Amino acid sequence: MMKLAAFIFCLIGTIHAGLAIFPLFWCIPMTVHAYRAYKDNTEVSIAFGVCTLLFVSLVGEILFLVDTASN
Repeated sequence: MMKLAAFIFCLIGTIHAGLAIFPLFWCIPMTVHAYRAYKDNTEVSIAFGVCTLLFVSLVGEILFLVDTASN
């Protein structure tokens, strides 16, 4: 359930970043990876969590990091 919430926050962050074209170059691939992690129920690396934390969504990636730490 945390991965779904994290994906939704990533999606919101990507839509918000759509106001400026350049940030979409890293927001879209990270959001797609977050969706695949949710869909396939796979682990995400801490590096992915930190990068997405910095560039896409603060709340969404905190949820990813908590989900990774709890497993």
